[in-house]
Parts: sequence; structure tokens; C-alpha cells
Amino acid sequence: MKKAIIGSLILSILHSILFYGQNFGISVLLFAIPSVFLLIQMLKKCDKVKNNKALYLAIPIILLSSTYLFFNNEFFNVINMIIIPLLFGIMIVWSTTDTFKLKMLFGKSINLVIGSLEFIPNGIKLIKETFRISSKDKKETNNKKIQQIGIGILCAIPLLLIILALLISADGIFASLFGNISEEIMKLFTSETLISLFFRIILIVLIMIYLSCIIYNILNKESAFNKVTASEFTLKLKLDKTIINTILTIINIVYLVFSVVQVIYLINPQKMVSDFKLSQYARQGFFQLMIVSIINFIIILVTNSNKADQNNKYTKLMNVLMSIFTIIIAVSSFMRMNLYEQEFGYTFLRLMVYTILVTEIIMIIPTIYYIIKGKINLFKSYFIIALSMYVVVNFVNVDSTIARKNVNRYIGQKSSREIDFTYLKNNTGIDAIPELVRLYNEVKDEKLKTKINNYLYNCYNELKEKRTWQEFNISKTRAEGILKELNLQYIKTNTKNNSKVNFM
Repeated sequence: MKKAIIGSLILSILHSILFYGQNFGISVLLFAIPSVFLLIQMLKKCDKVKNNKALYLAIPIILLSSTYLFFNNEFFNVINMIIIPLLFGIMIVWSTTDTFKLKMLFGKSINLVIGSLEFIPNGIKLIKETFRISSKDKKETNNKKIQQIGIGILCAIPLLLIILALLISADGIFASLFGNISEEIMKLFTSETLISLFFRIILIVLIMIYLSCIIYNILNKESAFNKVTASEFTLKLKLDKTIINTILTIINIVYLVFSVVQVIYLINPQKMVSDFKLSQYARQGFFQLMIVSIINFIIILVTNSNKADQNNKYTKLMNVLMSIFTIIIAVSSFMRMNLYEQEFGYTFLRLMVYTILVTEIIMIIPTIYYIIKGKINLFKSYFIIALSMYVVVNFVNVDSTIARKNVNRYIGQKSSREIDFTYLKNNTGIDAIPELVRLYNEVKDEKLKTKINNYLYNCYNELKEKRTWQEFNISKTRAEGILKELNLQYIKTNTKNNSKVNFM
């Protein structure tokens, strides 16, 4: 318990060093690695791990944390600040309960985050006991002396800084002996620095107390976290086999007709385009897939809920066919979206459509296995698939991919297609700059080139601002180097006569 409290102190101080007054960068990864290590060690030392497989969630936690080092996608930067702590909570709950049920995960996760606050007095008591000095024998006396020396050094540091500051301000020759050190010491006594130091200490204390409360909640056998249980959730609807099979047969006949139509249209997509507006058809296809998939999953769960009906081969056959038809619908929607992008370009939302479609197709695999065998935790399978796809899409470098595809489409165009630079400027970030530089070098339209020039010029002015080591980001560093080599000048356009004036 004491080692866990010391670990919480280390994490609190590390949090202050890496994040206080800093933007996210390599700091997220540097904080995630020791956090995962200390958490796993605490759970193992206290013999709380009941399921070692849950600890593999440390891998996506580290991978998602590393995206703040490699990429700079604003959307994922925000979402991952929710996903990463959520994965920490799931890892704790799953590893300490040896179960993976939605009700259990939800109940214990809420209790871990919010319920731990009721143990604030216990957390403070743990901190006091951890750092309390005892003197029962000679060894403890020696430890006491060492601790007292450490306390003396800590107390001497602020006094020493105050005295040095006074002596430096009183004697210029004495100040010159310290060189730049004297300037740094004097900075410590500015009002802004003192206020920042005060709030930083307060933050360290609060985080340490909160972490201690969580530790107490996990390790105390009498806490609500260790008493929360989830009753076995079973969905049992007593439906006649004939009724179920009749419903499944009718639905599958409709799916069969629909699938045949999709195959015909996929063979001749231009006919599909002539019958409907392309954008409307593509969007209808996507939302149709979502609704159909949800309905199909519910039907499969309901029709396979009764153990007495699980041996009905005809029911299983109908459910398998339903799953296959769902894949056909997904492929159809995939092709529609591809046609839509070829006509109107690539965006973040359209790329996410592909991700969702692929995820749903993969989810059909454990669904079919569940239909045939019945011995599989579907929720766990869906969670693992969704999490894996989310990690993959984080490393696709979405902004760069969107920019590259749009630039390729514009440069290699055979028709009079235009590029939506306004979208690229407003909806892609630093990751897209190398591709926009490529567009700048290839574009022949002077008006468009001027827009790109000014945008890249403004980006470079932002990037060349000094960043701390905690904010280090490979994407920003790379983009800054590329833009520096271009040596761009801002071009001001006179809207009256369209003349251009160079500045700088």
C-alpha cells in the first residue's frame, strides 16, 4: 500500500512537470508509460489481478498516447483524452473481476472514477501513514535521521534561493559569478512564477489525494468497488420456433432481393448514378447499413437467446444468411462511397465511413461464430474489434491521407475537377502540410497558388514559435523544416485590380 502511495506522489509530480502550462506532445507518452507500469505493478503486488489478459489493454493505451508524439490531428487529440483514461478504467475493472460484462464494466468504472471521492479521508490517512516517521529500533532510527536530513534539505532550498536572490540584487560582482544562473534565480521571485508555483503545488497535492482515494477503493475489500456485482444478463423471449423461423425467412427473402439488386448495380455503377443523385444515394447507403446492421444484430441475439432453440439448425441457417446479406449491403455501401469520393473529393467524414464499414464487416465474423457455436462473448469481441480499428485509424495519419488523395485527384485529373482548398485549410492540420507543399509546387492556377502560399506562410509563423521539450511533436518539427526551406513571402492581393504586392 505504501509503495502505491509513493507511486501516486511520483505520478502527481510527473503530471505537473509534463502538463502544467504545456501543450500536449511527447509528454502524453512519457506520462502514460510510467502510469501503466506503476498500475500493473500495484495490482500484481496486491494480488488483485484475476485476469492477465486484461493487462494487454496497456498496448492500445501506449499506442494511442504515442500519437501525440507522431501526429497532430485535433479531432483524435481531443477524443483520445477521453479514450485513454477510459481504457485505464476498463483495464482495472476487467483485470480485477475476471469478467467482461457491460453492466459490470459500467458500474465499476463509474464507482472507480466518482465513488472513490468518498474515501478522501482514507486517502489522506494513507498519505500520512506512508510518510510518517517511526522509531522502534536502531534501523528505524537511522531511517528517521535520513528522512530528517531530506526534510532539512527541502526546507533549505527555498531559504537558500531567497538569500541568494538578496545577495545577487545587493552586489553586482557577486551576481556576475553566477552568470545566467542569477537571472534564473531572480525569475523565481517574480509574481507570475510564485503564483504558478503555488497552483502547481496545490495541483500536485490534489492529484495525489485523488489517486490515493482510487488506490484505497481498489485495495480495500470492504469498498463498494469490490462489492459491485453484475447479475447475469439474459435475454429470454419465449417465442415459438415456427414463428421465429417464419420471420427470419421473410426477412431473408427481402435481403436476397435487395442483394441481387446491389450486385446488378455494382456491375454497372453508372446506371446507379443515373437513377439517383450520387451524394444522396451514397449517404442513404451508409445510414441504411447502420440501421440494417443494428436490426440484424438484435434479431440474432433474440433468436439465439433461448438455449432450447440454439440447436435449431434452420434458425441458425437463417441467421447466417442474414449475416452474409449484411456483408453484401456493407460492400455495396463501400462502393457507393468510393464513387461519391471520386466525384466530390475526400473528407474526414467520408474516410470515417470506410472505417465504420470495415469494422462492421469484421464484426460479422464473431457474430457468425456465435450463431453456429454459441460459446463466445459477443460484447468482448465487438469491443476488441472496435478498439483495434480505432487504434489503426489513429495511425493512418488521417489529415495527411485526406490531403494526399485530394492532391492526387487534382493533379492527375482528366476532367475539370477542382480541389476544395478551403476545406483542406480549415479541416486538416499540421499533418497535411507536406502534401499542401506538394500541391503548391504543382499548381498552375495563380489565385489558388497565392492562397496556398499565404496559408503555408501563416503556418510557418506559428510553427517557428518556441516550444518546450514537453511539447515536442514529430509532425510539427517535420512541417517546420519543410516550410523553412521554401522561404515563403506573404502575398497581399488587391481585390480592386487583382495586383499582388510582396511583403518581406
